[in-house]
Amino acid sequence: MKGRYIDVDGVKTYYLDEGEGPAIVLLHGASVAVDAYGTWFRTMPALRQNFRVIALDQIGFGRTDMPKDGRYVNRLHRCDHALAFLDRLGIAKAIFVGHSEGGFVGARLAILRPNLAAKLVIVTSGATSPRLGGDLDREWVAASKAAYDYGGGVDTEDGFIRTNSRLGKANDPEFEAIIRDNYRRATAAGQVEMFRHLPEAESDPIKYVALQETYIHPFLPQFTVPTLLIWAAEDGTVPVERGLKLMRLFPKADMHVFAGAAHMVMLDRTDDFNRLLMNWCSAAA
Repeated sequence: MKGRYIDVDGVKTYYLDEGEGPAIVLLHGASVAVDAYGTWFRTMPALRQNFRVIALDQIGFGRTDMPKDGRYVNRLHRCDHALAFLDRLGIAKAIFVGHSEGGFVGARLAILRPNLAAKLVIVTSGATSPRLGGDLDREWVAASKAAYDYGGGVDTEDGFIRTNSRLGKANDPEFEAIIRDNYRRATAAGQVEMFRHLPEAESDPIKYVALQETYIHPFLPQFTVPTLLIWAAEDGTVPVERGLKLMRLFPKADMHVFAGAAHMVMLDRTDDFNRLLMNWCSAAA
């Protein structure tokens, strides 16, 4: 897959754009070395048979510019960049598919511009899900701290690979090669250092949920965009119970849980994930 660049309000933005048909916008999550290609390289070939598939590197990720002041741009403010990007491409209607923090971005775009969103798919997203309350949050908080250890877990390339392996179940040499390359690029661009200095609102798992509690959850009871939640049965950072609690905030949403999958469910269960996504996106709303 060969990408291209576009200027979005002074931010050199990298994106993949393949296929023809109704637009699907794929939104990656947020961690060191995360980008559009590494997240969606096994999903785009399936979708491009029937859709125009667009996947951007959000500001501060992948090959897109790092923030000019070197400070992390959180998922709420990355929505501004994503909207400007879509406007720049002239996208008038699209299905949003967001993984992890990309689920927050997709949901927020649909809230801000309901006429822009044809459908919404949220994939195993702790950045969108509610907390469970009290002691019920202890296990996923611990799992999140281990999986996103930006203190000691990203100091070396091999250390990063060990930490990142908590997010998937498959021993995937192709994906490992991609994220090794991404890690080197992230180090050179200053992204690794940026993640070491995340504000507490981003690094404390309980404080982290404040953004969805303010900018997502209050709007969901009136949400009219057709919505599918895709969850992983073995993602310790976002257990199924959190996904179910999120689903119940919508007036009407479907949910599918994949066994034998962790956070990178699109890689752990590639063929089944792609089949579900293709069928659901193709069906009449």
